[in-house]
Formats: sequence, C-alpha cells, structure tokens
Amino acid sequence: MDIYFLRHGETLWNREKRLQGSTPHTDLTDFGIRLAEWTRDGLKARGISFDRAYTSPLRRARHTAEIVARGLGLEPADDPRLREMDFGKYEGSLIRDGGFADGNIRNCFRDPERYSPPTGAESFDEVEARLAAFLDDEMRPLEGTCARVLAVSHGGFMRMLVRHLLRTPLSVFWDGRQPNCCVHIVRLEGGVFSLVEQGAVFYDPALAATVPSV
Repeated sequence: MDIYFLRHGETLWNREKRLQGSTPHTDLTDFGIRLAEWTRDGLKARGISFDRAYTSPLRRARHTAEIVARGLGLEPADDPRLREMDFGKYEGSLIRDGGFADGNIRNCFRDPERYSPPTGAESFDEVEARLAAFLDDEMRPLEGTCARVLAVSHGGFMRMLVRHLLRTPLSVFWDGRQPNCCVHIVRLEGGVFSLVEQGAVFYDPALAATVPSV
C-alpha cells in the first residue's frame, strides 16, 4: 500500500513567510487553489487513484483535500493527527531574514535541539507521537485492503514524516525544499513503512522551484 502525503497549496502566510502552525483560518491564495487543481489533474493524467483520503482539519489543508480528493471521486475525512505543529504564541510571526519573534523561535529553525515550546505549543517529540499514531492506528490496518491512500497535511508535519522514517537528526529537520503541493510517498509492505519518494510534484517542476517551501 502506498500513502501519498500531500502538502497543502500556497497561502498568503506562506507567501509572506509567516509561521502558520496550527492557526486554523489561513486559506489558499488563488495560486494555491491552482496548485491543488494542477496536482489533481497531474494525478489523473498518470492514472493515480486512491481508495481513501484523509486531511488535516485546518482550513488550508481541507480546501486542498476537497479539490484533489473530490476531483478523484473521494470525500476526505478529517484527522486532527495530520495538523501542523502548534507553535503557540509564535504563530503569525515572520520567519524571513532573521525576523523572528525572539531567540527561542529562532532556535526552532536554526538549532532545533535548543527549542523550548512555550505553554500551549508542541514539542517535536509530541508531533512525532501523533504522526506515529496515525501510521500505526489508522494506516497499518488498511494494508491488504487499500492500494493507495491520500493524506493532506503540512510542511512541518511532512518533515517529521521524513525524520520518523529515516531517523534523521533533529539538526537537519528544516533542510531541503518542500514546495506547496509536493508529495512524500510512503510504502507499507509487510507491516513495515518506508519512504520511497520525497518531494514529488504532479505539476510543472520548473514552477515548483519558485513555490514557497516554508
């Protein structure tokens, strides 16, 4: 069984390089909607269909899921375990050109091992725990009954997916590009999860090089 983890389309806060986290109300830009539509069309063109679809309940992810999953004949089910990392009081702050709210949130992105989540926010370990719960409790029982599953989520969550499956150090957590509407493909075979492709895009790859990755 293959699980396609899809990052949501572009939002205004992506464009402005603001920290979104679990802020529920940010929505897709017109370009973000087009990215989702191009992704849906690219999946169709390659004959890729899904047996089930899940989405983070945050508006930007759900809107993306509605475009992609409904376009492929599925109604996406909300799963809060797919939501983005909660940054608490830092959400909405700029992460561009050193414009961090303070040294602690700067550490989150530049020296993650030194980050201390404020009250109400999540640690990296807490995000990994709910990711693991989604894989083990929701995905694992589907092996043998589903060929492909779609899961629409967020950039930080998908970086945690890479860390969880490849056991990469926290120090490189934010390395590499993950443009909006990119896909990480995870295979579940014989009860074992493996990452078979990172950052796949189903729209123009030249365009993907210009799409926000934060």
